[in-house]
Amino acid sequence: MSYIEQLQQLLSPKQVSTNETMLEQHGRDEGYHPVSLPDVVVFPASTEDVQKVVTFANEHRIPLIPFGLGTSLEGHVIPYQGGISLDLSMMNKVLDVRPRDFLVKVQPGLTRTQLNKELKKHGLFFSVDPGADATLGGMAATNASGTTSVKYGIMRDQVKDLEVVLPNGEIIHTGGMAAKSSSGLHLNGLIVGSEGTLGVITELTLQVYGIPEAIMAGRATFPTVQAAVDAVTMIRTSGISIARMELVDARSIQQVNNINGLNYA
Repeated sequence: MSYIEQLQQLLSPKQVSTNETMLEQHGRDEGYHPVSLPDVVVFPASTEDVQKVVTFANEHRIPLIPFGLGTSLEGHVIPYQGGISLDLSMMNKVLDVRPRDFLVKVQPGLTRTQLNKELKKHGLFFSVDPGADATLGGMAATNASGTTSVKYGIMRDQVKDLEVVLPNGEIIHTGGMAAKSSSGLHLNGLIVGSEGTLGVITELTLQVYGIPEAIMAGRATFPTVQAAVDAVTMIRTSGISIARMELVDARSIQQVNNINGLNYA
């Protein structure tokens, strides 16, 4: 019996795919890296499913690569040694919203847009915006950042606790829900940014924020990049609350003008 057939018995046949199109989708990311197909794509539906697959892969020495939406650019989701692509898209639930604590517990396959849609009814939002509508598990695995990092910080600043399945199948929690804690090793900081090499994230507890009552945007043109940098420094040292600051150089503005029919300086 092949190991793919064993996986079908371990979970269910519908959770295990060798469809060519599915393999192709899991053999690439959005970067420039060469395509390399996995042997099989597995869709776990729970932490227990993940634990079964991870333990199986470990016992049989089969490469295993966690996969969110494949929006990353680093090449870490591409299975260059074949094996199992572990697609976490079925694990996409909001498990618990705690508005009074400004915390939310989610599964890794949930995207940030889906989360913000759920949080909006509570007057809250999740701050990290990497541009792509990535999964939250993938954002933690890559320590995602974005334009709001100026005010709210990057992904590692939002993670309070992770449930992680280690390579031997053991399930651990890396933190807690307390805002202030100095207990034990900072395991959140170890797992966040590890790109799936240390374990598979199966739950995340995240910091969320109140939606600002008002938001204003401004645009300024500077004669040099140095002048723009100096302006940023002055704004930040003045204590003005700035959520996003973007520097767009002359060549980029030319392309914006060309595509959108604008005439920005």
